[in-house]
Amino acid sequence: MEPEITGHRLHPGCTLVLKADGEAFNCAACMRGSSQAYRYSCEHLDLHGQCVMSPDSFSFWGHPHHPLELVKSGPDLAGTLRSTRPEVAEALVASSPAADGRIPVYCNMCTNEIRGMHYRCTPCGVFMHPVCVQLPVTVASAAHQEHELTLITTWPSMCHACITPLTWEYRCFPCLRHFHVNCIPEHHHLLGAPYSAGDDPNGVPDHTRRFGVILPPKPPPPPKMFVEQGDLFAGMNPLGIMDPFNMPRRGPSADHSVQPDPCGGAFPYSGEFGRSTFGQ
Repeated sequence: MEPEITGHRLHPGCTLVLKADGEAFNCAACMRGSSQAYRYSCEHLDLHGQCVMSPDSFSFWGHPHHPLELVKSGPDLAGTLRSTRPEVAEALVASSPAADGRIPVYCNMCTNEIRGMHYRCTPCGVFMHPVCVQLPVTVASAAHQEHELTLITTWPSMCHACITPLTWEYRCFPCLRHFHVNCIPEHHHLLGAPYSAGDDPNGVPDHTRRFGVILPPKPPPPPKMFVEQGDLFAGMNPLGIMDPFNMPRRGPSADHSVQPDPCGGAFPYSGEFGRSTFGQ
């Protein structure tokens, strides 16, 4: 990284100075909070070193199908959907956790909400932070000191740190241990610890993901029952376990029916071939 940058496209009016003093800051480009990270600063703002160095188009190894496009503002998914699928936009806005009528967009890698500058693949619906797409492919982490961890994307598995699902992960292949990209302590200063209740111990503001918490299992609903209308307190049989010798009596019938009994009978005839025959 260059020690000074003048006339940068993100902030052309000032000279940006590279700093590594360990102070907490909020990046004016991607709107993410960080601490102990390299940043470019002036009197008015701070920027991640990764955001300053982000090209307009990025060929990301983790998404080789299309190049990622740099978007310098926050995602407007609601506005995009209103122009193409207004009924979908209306349904999503109605169920959105945001109160200002927008649809939150989350980073595919760290799963935190994207609020500012980001990379996007429009055909695939992929959104990523500039910091996330520039994470190292391999890292030696204190979370698992036995082996080096490798960044991959795979089917959903469980993070060994926070015990929640993940798709992008740092994996130890010999031990088959999985970690969110922001669950290893080496990245807390960049991405924040996931599912924190307050401010991160590193001084990172709490902008962590709000979804994905595993809910406790609910007990199964009780089976539906047949209720005897004449006596509400009479014994009941679960649906599908009707005793053919105790089927509701419908009265004698001289006509054969080719339809099964609608009350659950097991015979091709109704009436006299039901309870009236076997119960008397």
